[in-house]
Amino acid sequence: MAFASGGDKHARALVCCNGVGVSTFFWDYVGEYFSKTHRVVVWDYRGHGASGVPPRGTKLSMAAIADDLARVLDANSIDRAVLLGHSMGCQVILEFAHLFPDRALGLIPMLGSYGHPADTFLDPRVGRTLYELAYRVGTAIPDLLGIGNRMVLRKPLAWQVARLTGLVHPDLCRREDMEPYLEHLARQDVGVFFEHARAAVEHDAGPYLGDIRCPALVVAGERDLFTPRHLSVEMASRMQNAELLEIPRGSHAALIEQPELINLRIEKFLRERVASYEASLSTHLDPTQREAPAA
Repeated sequence: MAFASGGDKHARALVCCNGVGVSTFFWDYVGEYFSKTHRVVVWDYRGHGASGVPPRGTKLSMAAIADDLARVLDANSIDRAVLLGHSMGCQVILEFAHLFPDRALGLIPMLGSYGHPADTFLDPRVGRTLYELAYRVGTAIPDLLGIGNRMVLRKPLAWQVARLTGLVHPDLCRREDMEPYLEHLARQDVGVFFEHARAAVEHDAGPYLGDIRCPALVVAGERDLFTPRHLSVEMASRMQNAELLEIPRGSHAALIEQPELINLRIEKFLRERVASYEASLSTHLDPTQREAPAA
């Protein structure tokens, strides 16, 4: 399910893609800041937030999720858009730009990997092992695990654990911004969660990163335990037309920890990079191939 906020229907569209297990609330600061000048569209993956739960046993791929994104654009009469992705949303927007290159005006992958995230999750030495163990348990006894999740995540201790372990920045992340996430995750269908996680773990955008033409702003968190900074640096270096923004002290939740910094940098990216790329499309020129003006 998608929601569009503010902006003229002819204004440039910003379409926001969530992380797995997350709904649209992580984009509240982005929506509030940009909705006066842009069309801001937020949407939920299958079985997340306001979207219906798919039948048990439904198999997903990153291509299928990217196709869902294309349908969201179609439903909102959007031909081209700037695509923002947080966590797994990075993979969604990269896959979309690969499948529908003419529909991407710009990409903003934030705090996420370009592929195989289990290989770098928390600690590369144990990340995949932890994922495989959780996947086996989650797919074997999803209903029982769901009951356990609801019991744990709705306890005040869940917030304190997130702060003390560094999953969020203990001083910059506000409890009222994280509570919707904990509540949503408590209600999340466990089977749906692990099916999206499996699609992310099996996906790799690495082979086509260099083929993506549109401008990109890759956002890294200095203290992101889920997605190490070096992955964002590598992603930006392998893309044709990318810049890197590193959030000082930023955790995996930097999107809600330091929204002012992120919004101002996105605004600059839209003004300086996306606007020129958008103009070049109207003249059928690739901005990376344009000749310098004569002296």
